[in-house]
Amino acid sequence: MITLKEMFGEKIHSPDATEERLTNAKELLKRIDLLFDYLEYEPPVCPNTGTQISGSLHGEGDGGFRLQSSKTGAAKSSHKEGQAIDIYDPYNQLDDMLSDKILEKFNLYREHPSATPHWCHLTTRAPRSGNRTFYP
Repeated sequence: MITLKEMFGEKIHSPDATEERLTNAKELLKRIDLLFDYLEYEPPVCPNTGTQISGSLHGEGDGGFRLQSSKTGAAKSSHKEGQAIDIYDPYNQLDDMLSDKILEKFNLYREHPSATPHWCHLTTRAPRSGNRTFYP
């Protein structure tokens, strides 16, 4: 189970960690926890972050919550709204287990596996296309 503390780290004390973004993150993590239970899957721990969240060592662009000032990702990234997380997936096991039908069951979306090598980007925010699996 990925915790809110793991997703936000020290950024939880930032003014960017608003109640709305914390609520978004709690909902995201709840859906992901249910997904992992359904799949009977436990992601490995990323050696850079010490959690199941993908990221670079000491990087501001980790796969959890991102500050509004972060240069990593899109300007309106769902990571900045607490609506997305990058799960460490070094062998693409999670991506291989997922289908659009499963994502729909948990009301989740993901970036296409070809765009996310060694991690799985999951979000509660629908892309413009509405596709459960989409290209960023």
